[in-house]
Amino acid sequence: MENAQIERLTGCLAEPDMRVALCHSGCHQRGGVERVIFQGARYLKESCEVSVLARDLPALTEIPEGVKMFRLPYPELPFGLGLHGTRRNCARLVRQKQFDVVAGFGVQAPEHSVVWIQSVHAAWWDQSRQNRRGISRLRQVANPFHHIVLSMEDELLRERRYKRLIALTPTVLGDLQRFYGVPAADVDILPNGYNSNEFNVGLRELYRVEQRRQIGVPLDAWVVLFVANEWERKGLLPLMEAVAALGEPNIHLVAVGRLPEPMVHRKAADLGLFGRVHTVGSTSSVNRWFGMADVFALPTVYEAWGMVVIEAMASGLPVLTSSLAGASEAVEVGKSGFLVQDPRSVEEIVDGLERLREGLAWDFNLISKSVYKYEWNVIFDKYKTILMRSR
Repeated sequence: MENAQIERLTGCLAEPDMRVALCHSGCHQRGGVERVIFQGARYLKESCEVSVLARDLPALTEIPEGVKMFRLPYPELPFGLGLHGTRRNCARLVRQKQFDVVAGFGVQAPEHSVVWIQSVHAAWWDQSRQNRRGISRLRQVANPFHHIVLSMEDELLRERRYKRLIALTPTVLGDLQRFYGVPAADVDILPNGYNSNEFNVGLRELYRVEQRRQIGVPLDAWVVLFVANEWERKGLLPLMEAVAALGEPNIHLVAVGRLPEPMVHRKAADLGLFGRVHTVGSTSSVNRWFGMADVFALPTVYEAWGMVVIEAMASGLPVLTSSLAGASEAVEVGKSGFLVQDPRSVEEIVDGLERLREGLAWDFNLISKSVYKYEWNVIFDKYKTILMRSR
């Protein structure tokens, strides 16, 4: 699909507030940061001229009307080897076009961008190295992806190659200061949000039966949902061990995302969970799976925010997540879910799941209403203000 084919203009925006470029490796509905960019383009195009510069773009039928899409030519390479090429091609395209402001997401952001920091890799690296041992630690150290990202992050942040930064939480701001000496005056605080049209309590009625039948989950089962692409960091294996430890045959685990499915199913069989762990690949319709679940669990060891936690709550699901997740600030313990302090502790996850199970009379509407302040229209209104100040 060529750029000429995917560039769309409505022509109704006679005098846009500003011309914005949103830059990242991807823009679609199948990932976290990618979904932020997709939703941001959809919101900003109502008053701005929006261009998305990315390598991986949504299907033609999914592109929001009025948004220009430019596919970056650099191919996707393993181990982060394509990140430098993505940044170079993005910077080249930025120079060719006339934008009032360039908004970046991640280390491949062009120089002088307003960069929305979705995570600080150095913080994850530091935390992970403290907890990994043996072969797991050796694999991490040998993986060139981490060294490439850390080097590019250092260039972007320590050398102040940005115009302005946005941090998801005060904790992320603290990480920026601790690892890269970023002045607090350079940073605005703004969390990620959710789309209330896609994530709401009505999903239960729409999809509970349909999605369970699709993957063979009994209608009377108690279903724990896990949604993540980076499954290891976000705690899939200890969550599986905790489900097994509960010893209740009517509890099923549904895991959505880019997963090593053969390994997951072998592990499930070893734990005595054969037929009770269901894997679903990455999807643009993740909200359907929130509709079929009873609770949501993400015992992550590092999470700058955790958009899926907010989306789960918006869908009325009580959640179990880690206090290390930025989105844990939205969880009212006992009212909308519970927090684990040590996400690697199977015993602590078991205790959390048991407490979720005991609270079968959760008020779905109350849980959903508790995250209204994170709706995208609220978040992106603030985001647009930051971008306009940075022109």
